[in-house]
Amino acid sequence: MKRLMCTPPRRQRRAGTLFHYYMSYLFLTSVLLTTTGLCLHTVLKADRLDDQASRSLKTLLRMEGDFRADGQDAVDVVSTATELTFHLPKAGDVVRWAVRDNVLTREKRSESRLISSDRFVFRKGTSLGFTAENETAIRLRVTDPPRLGQSDTKDAAVAEHSLFVEILVVVRSVVVPNTPPPAAAGDESGNAATSESEGAN
Repeated sequence: MKRLMCTPPRRQRRAGTLFHYYMSYLFLTSVLLTTTGLCLHTVLKADRLDDQASRSLKTLLRMEGDFRADGQDAVDVVSTATELTFHLPKAGDVVRWAVRDNVLTREKRSESRLISSDRFVFRKGTSLGFTAENETAIRLRVTDPPRLGQSDTKDAAVAEHSLFVEILVVVRSVVVPNTPPPAAAGDESGNAATSESEGAN
């Protein structure tokens, strides 16, 4: 009789022990799954940011090549803060660069006829602008958007700490063909002075 009464408590203690093992197993499994999910999220986010930076760098390099080539070929330039026009040696040929938000557009025209058009798209929030340094130098500035968590009310601080790239292009002076050299006037005056002296003699 005593043996029959002692058996149920042992089964209860064993059942309670299995319940604790089961809860520990669930806790460890949930921790492992959560850690795995966080690691996968970090890896995917890093891969996305790396791909975004790679595409932005390729766009920037392609834009710099075209911008410098246009500046090298141009004989004159008309610049504003959001628009730039290169005049090419051939009459009527121009290359127009225009800024609209985070997109920079390049259009090449010949006598008002569109020859080619290209767009350079940067991340949303990127700031683009032209600055005329002097009569022959143009600066293009590309400023990255502010980082997450920065307040919009602190525009000066955000602009100061934002990353930016500046491209400086020097445009050669305007060349007018078939212009007599400046020394010609001096030569004529010299010849006149010589003839006067000979006449005096």
